[in-house]
Amino acid sequence: MNRPAFFQYLISLALFGLIWNIIPLHAQDVIMPDTITETTTPKITDSIADVSPVPIFDSLEVNYFLSSFENLKLGKLHSFDTTITYFQQYDPLTYHNKLYSTLSNIGLAAKNQVFSPTLTPGYSTEIESFNSYVLTNQEVKYYELKQPFTELFYVMGSKKEQNLGVAFAREIFKGFKFGLDFALNSSPGPYKNSKSNDTRVYFTAMYQTSNKRYGVLANYLRNKLEMQENGGIVYDSVFEQNLETDRRVIPVNLNNAKNLVKNSGVYIEQYFNLLRPLDKKGNRSRKIDVGSISHSFQYVRNQLIYTDAEITSSFYIGHLPPIDSASTYDSIYQQRISNTLKWSSLGYQETPEEKHFYLYFGITQNHLIQSFAYDSVNSTYNQLIPLAGMGINIGKSFYLNVDAKFVTGDYNGGDYQISGQLIQFLGRKDKNIGEFSADLTLSSKTPEWYFNKYNSNHYRWNNSFKKEQYSILGAKYSYRDISIGGKFYTFVNYSYFNDSMQPAQIEKGETVMQLFVEGTIPWRSVGVNTRVVYQKTSQPNQIRLPKLTGTMDLYFQHTIFKKAATLKTGFQVTYFTAYYADAYMPELRVFYLQDEKKIGNYPYVDFYVTLVVKRARMFFKWAHLNGYLNDNRYFSSPHYPSRDARLYFGVSWRFHD
Repeated sequence: MNRPAFFQYLISLALFGLIWNIIPLHAQDVIMPDTITETTTPKITDSIADVSPVPIFDSLEVNYFLSSFENLKLGKLHSFDTTITYFQQYDPLTYHNKLYSTLSNIGLAAKNQVFSPTLTPGYSTEIESFNSYVLTNQEVKYYELKQPFTELFYVMGSKKEQNLGVAFAREIFKGFKFGLDFALNSSPGPYKNSKSNDTRVYFTAMYQTSNKRYGVLANYLRNKLEMQENGGIVYDSVFEQNLETDRRVIPVNLNNAKNLVKNSGVYIEQYFNLLRPLDKKGNRSRKIDVGSISHSFQYVRNQLIYTDAEITSSFYIGHLPPIDSASTYDSIYQQRISNTLKWSSLGYQETPEEKHFYLYFGITQNHLIQSFAYDSVNSTYNQLIPLAGMGINIGKSFYLNVDAKFVTGDYNGGDYQISGQLIQFLGRKDKNIGEFSADLTLSSKTPEWYFNKYNSNHYRWNNSFKKEQYSILGAKYSYRDISIGGKFYTFVNYSYFNDSMQPAQIEKGETVMQLFVEGTIPWRSVGVNTRVVYQKTSQPNQIRLPKLTGTMDLYFQHTIFKKAATLKTGFQVTYFTAYYADAYMPELRVFYLQDEKKIGNYPYVDFYVTLVVKRARMFFKWAHLNGYLNDNRYFSSPHYPSRDARLYFGVSWRFHD
């Protein structure tokens, strides 16, 4: 997107939100009923414990639920984030203290430094390297609000980097709500052929009858990621010895390669409560509720296109002779149609605390089509996935959730996942000395499609890998805003890409142990916000992880101008120990093992100032300020130097009415 088009798009979106907020639809006459609640904390989890309601009295409060009506009925409402705790962390790879290895620019491929394998059974159309910049249906927000709402977010950075966010929601007429979310990350990149231009947008609509017996919601979702791929710099020594200060002239491996990801889809969900509405005489509960039935439909389409106008044989190591020796055009097309029919014991929006027992069961039908540019035969898969779950609430202090899925049909037949979580408050939920939680996941899944079958210009294989088997046990203690805990993974048949860029499996049993501490510890006007993870694997030759990775924000926060504004300033330090991090292959869109270069053992220091004045938030950030010290050891991935010291200015403005 060129600069004039970008600013035209920005102005159009801003005017759209403002015009809709001016339309006199008498929002005061359509205030939502008192049954709307919010959770006691803005923390997003999927636990049934997040069901303790607090009535909303602030007419400017903006809340939302994710993905499905089921979360609304369970009281899983989350507050729209208007705090400044993570405001300066605008990059999806760093927001909420995420820890990723990435390439030399925002919006490109990335790998989580914290071991977190994909466990969802069934055929997945996601590409792990791009997940942070691709919105899915599970992340779509449906807003619950009393007044029209618009938020504009814009960040301007060095080297012409620009980031834009727009959130808008309005009740058009009583019971019908409309919303949209838009995000853009665009940057030319400091190195040759490293430009990124990622956009993601979704539109939502939701309607419920006045008695809440019937409801329908829908969304249209679209992601488009345009990424130039340079394959990293050719000679690390040119950067490490600072032989060339102009990053744009440092030689790179690929000069004309690009990745394009297009993802779009539609989701529609309806529910119907089987019993009549509650009476109007103050009776707000039932001893027996036969619950509700729901149906959802989803259509998803993916296009993955890798192009390279040149053939650089020395870069594509371990490859077969190219099908096209002049240029590369690798195209993958995927389509999924899903239908889910479900019964749930949840009926009307009664107080979730009264739901001592919650039960659901249903079935999902999937139809999938996949094709490769260099393969004349399309792959078609059909699946049926029975699913069930339950939740138990005892004494407003103990909660237990259990969920299960089993896949029948093509390709992923026999996959399953069983997960359980318990939460015990040490006291009552509204008055305690903390909470203890534990979770267990048992999973058997077929490796992602790109491990078993792939067909491109340089890489082709057809494998029959065994199912990956996982057993994951986790535990955590939380008090106020700080948590400490750990996870222990036991697994067999772990799939990965070896140093020849070929898929492989570890057929014997292996383990990964994680210990972590995360959260905020305030003390008067100062505080620390942190996330630190320690990891140890029994197979360090195939599973490459930093032993220690984390970030720590030391800040000072105080009100100014007679408490009319809040000022926060601090230093954030991010660090991970040295290790042989996985390298990146653009054509495959995956990270693979390498033994040539260690990265890490280098602190990244950011300085920032944040100011809040009424509904406006602003920040100034000096990122990687120690990059001026000429200690050129900072690589975010092998052969991809991290970005140098740079400046940012960001602003967020919220409108109502």
